Order: sequence, then C-alpha cells, then structure tokens
Amino acid sequence: MAYITINGQKVRARKEETVLQVARRLGIDIPALCYHPALEPYAACRLCLVEATLNGRTRVVASCAYPIRDGLVVETDTEQIHQLRRNLLKLYLAQAPNAEVIQQLAAEYGVTATPYPIRDPEENCILCGLCERVCQKVRGEAAISFAYRGINRQVTPPFEEDLDDCLGCGACAFVCPTGAITERYKAEAVTLDKWGAEIPMARCQVCGKPFAPASGIEHAAAELGIDSDELCICPHCRQLAHSQALSKLEAGRSTAR
Repeated sequence: MAYITINGQKVRARKEETVLQVARRLGIDIPALCYHPALEPYAACRLCLVEATLNGRTRVVASCAYPIRDGLVVETDTEQIHQLRRNLLKLYLAQAPNAEVIQQLAAEYGVTATPYPIRDPEENCILCGLCERVCQKVRGEAAISFAYRGINRQVTPPFEEDLDDCLGCGACAFVCPTGAITERYKAEAVTLDKWGAEIPMARCQVCGKPFAPASGIEHAAAELGIDSDELCICPHCRQLAHSQALSKLEAGRSTAR
C-alpha cells in the first residue's frame, strides 16, 4: 500500500493502481477517452493529464498510465491542466465535430469553437485506439489496425479490404467513445457502417432464425473443438425450451396435487 495526496485529500492506495483509478474510486472526475478497465493504459487522448509531484519535482503526466508511488501529490484541476485540456479539445472538435462526448467536454471547459480546419464533418474517430486494442487484446483477432501516419492515420481493415477476420462481436462499437463505429443487426447480416462491412448471420438449425454472426459462431466452435452446427445459442429456441421446461414443471406439480 501507499499513501498519496490528491487534490489536498490524503488517501491510501494500492501500488498496482494508477492515478486515474484512484481518482475515479474517490469520485474525482478526470476525462479519459482512450481508457477502458478491460485494457492496458494507452495514454493516447491525453485528456487525463494531471500535475504529479514526487520528491519535490512536479510533472504533467497521463493519469491513466501513471503508477501510484508513496508520497505522490496529485492535482487534477489546476489552471495549467485546464488549459491543456482546452487545447486538446480544440483539436478534437476539428477531428470529431459531431461527437456528442467531445461537444459536452468542450462546453464543460468553455471551448466554443476550434481554430483548426475540420478534417471531415462526417468522421468522429479521434484515433484513441480502443477499437483496435479490444479486437487484438481481448478478442484475440486483428480485424482492424492503425494504418498510415500523420494526418492520414486511420483505423482500417488490413489493406483497406474486407473485414475477413471480423467476428461480428461488436466489441469495437461498444468501446468506441465517440460513436464513430456503429453496429446494426439485420436479419441477414451485422453491418459495421464505418468500414461498409457486412458479416453474415448464422441461422438456427432448429427454427431457422438468424441468431448470431456466423464468423463468431465458427470461431467459438473451433475453440471448443466442435462442429458449428452443434453450437446453437438461438434465443428463440432457448425461450421455447424454457417455456417447455416450465410447462413440464407445472404439469408435474399438478399431478403431485
């Protein structure tokens, strides 16, 4: 354990924690768009910057990746930190002008406009890397990754071609902080609008209804060493089986009476 002071409050923290984790545990708001508890810190968005003082030396650090150390003093709301966040939000307003979370943060920090040219009014990706990392680190796939450099940097399938390795799990859309990735379920396919990709749906071998992305079912079946036809997680059939089980139970109770 270690003792730190954050915004004048002395607290006890675990050394394996980061400053951001401790702050959130205490209810201290620090914006962080590239952070997710299921993933290792990436420190890409830089909005979580704070002032950290240790052994008489003060530095501006990314709180999501800065480990707890005994005697650490942290300030999260200084004017310097607010100015840095305002500058970053001006950049993000140019990069993702229609993202609701960016607009809300900009309003919170008094940023009403951006002096930078808007790159693409239809694009809300801020290159936080959450989608790429959840695909690779959590799902174990590499359906998408970063490509190019500088202003041309983007998240894309390999060679900007089809999402051949996509499981259709929707994890990328779930973690995306700005809504740049949207997932739509239709009868025949799951659509990821950002890349214009459609992942066909698997159909239940019993009732014939679509119930999950076929690539995801095939991947899970391969991991389990069974045929994909044996892996039916159809909600319609589960509901039917549940109803049948309840009927049998009720019939048994009636007989017992």
